[in-house]
Amino acid sequence: MKTLSLAALAAVVAFTGCTRSPAFRQDQEYTKSEPASYYSSAATTPTQRIESMGQPKKRVLVLNFWNNTPVRESEMGLFAAEELRRGLISTQRLLLTTEKSSLSTEDLIQGEKIKVAQLIREGRRLGVSVLIIGRVTKAIFRQRGDDVGLLRQKQSLAGADVEIKVFDVSMGREILALSRSGEASANSLVAFEGKSLQSKEYRSELTHLAIRNAVAPLIPEVVRGIEKMTWEGRIAKVAGTKVYVNAGKNSGLMGGDILRVLTPGDDIYDPVTGAFLGRSPGQLKGTLELVEFIGPDGALTEVHTGANFQEGDVVQLY
Repeated sequence: MKTLSLAALAAVVAFTGCTRSPAFRQDQEYTKSEPASYYSSAATTPTQRIESMGQPKKRVLVLNFWNNTPVRESEMGLFAAEELRRGLISTQRLLLTTEKSSLSTEDLIQGEKIKVAQLIREGRRLGVSVLIIGRVTKAIFRQRGDDVGLLRQKQSLAGADVEIKVFDVSMGREILALSRSGEASANSLVAFEGKSLQSKEYRSELTHLAIRNAVAPLIPEVVRGIEKMTWEGRIAKVAGTKVYVNAGKNSGLMGGDILRVLTPGDDIYDPVTGAFLGRSPGQLKGTLELVEFIGPDGALTEVHTGANFQEGDVVQLY
């Protein structure tokens, strides 16, 4: 009887030892069928999905917008640009440069054409991967409501149209062109003529709110467009086998990352018109391994393969 009990116990132990726990099975099912997301929908294999999630952050410069409306409100273009900067920073998926440009969007537009070559030069001078320009193309203000009575119900309405263009500085090309409209309204109970509703300050405040509502839906589209770009950095200094690059912890690089090094490529111009067409891809020179971070956003690397690396060479995540 005792022998039989021991045998039964051994059988139970053997059976339970080979059976996967519910938690284990749930974990396996989770890894096999991860819920769809922005990243997983774009990737077809686990390595592609993980690679897309780990792309370093791109450096972005937003130039002050052009107030291309008859409304002579000096802060309108600046306000629109600040709204876009604030929204992009809040995503924590891009690096907004603290460098200041002496140029605004208006400086880079001639008639219906954009001075792309000058724009790209400015982006490279400031060391950014992405440059964004924009303009407020329309701003209107209207009121409606009661015209008689001591106390009158009034509704103030403002509308604004905003458009932006996003440029890949390294390739010298436009990657996005977007436009959105926004509106804002306010209801008031006013006495007599309600002159405060006609004031410049009141109109400006409501118009700014309309601009904010136009810029807000642009932000996720801009982030998605920029994250599809290939990340690039630059070699800042070469000292023997030690190579310093202009990206590090803040950009999202990690110790042990392998970076491939390419020549900067050449600017291509139309031989007849002289128009800037873009930049040719660089030639592969070798690879570097990140060994140490320098400051808030720099890194020390060591030569992994190749040679003849120079300041200004392009680095990309391998």
